[in-house]
Amino acid sequence: MKITTTQYAKSLYEATKEKSQLEIDSVVANFFKLLQKNGQMKLAKKTIEKFLDIYNKDQGIVEAEITSREVLSNELLNKIKTYIINKYSAKEVGIKNIIDEKIKGGIILQVGDEMMDASVRKQLIELKKNLVA
Repeated sequence: MKITTTQYAKSLYEATKEKSQLEIDSVVANFFKLLQKNGQMKLAKKTIEKFLDIYNKDQGIVEAEITSREVLSNELLNKIKTYIINKYSAKEVGIKNIIDEKIKGGIILQVGDEMMDASVRKQLIELKKNLVA
């Protein structure tokens, strides 16, 4: 029977939930030994990513990427955090600010599979599309 990365991640999460750091270290070491024994070390990275998704969801943590032309001010980052907390009922928000001068201005907000594109570049593309049509 083939075990998926999601199944491994769920099992690892359940095995580490509410454990001490020493116990977690032991569980993780045994997990990697199991992957190695089963010849599935190639699944380790994907399993850890899924584990983090499960952990974040359970803990109410939302990870967001904000693409902007320049580094955003703390004031604007706090407003975006508040928006994310309210929209996703998050307890905690982690934000990664990515700089991309091609977007001209505005922001692109990515939370999980959801994306909100409020960039000047997108607005210019939409304007051009409407003028040509």
